[in-house]
Amino acid sequence: MSDDGQTFTMAVTINGTDVNPWVKYGLRQNPFPQLGKHEFNPAERQVASLDGEPVRSAADIRERLRGFTPEFVDLCIASYLPGERIRFTVTFPESR
Repeated sequence: MSDDGQTFTMAVTINGTDVNPWVKYGLRQNPFPQLGKHEFNPAERQVASLDGEPVRSAADIRERLRGFTPEFVDLCIASYLPGERIRFTVTFPESR
């Protein structure tokens, strides 16, 4: 959350590689929630799925982020790099 209390920032990681980096720990995706709560909410699980099993295409991102705003989905698609694991941050209004 920002200092002004009116926005929050979330880190998004998209796995464009050929392997799930979390499988060596017996996990399907990043187990650490971004919003600092003790458990994931459904939307966080959807975003975390981008850092689990490899993302194969823009259609794959659309499918995993079904229900999110088109702007957020388009940002993720534009940031996706096949063969690389990328990380970026997004700032949202607190009134999400």
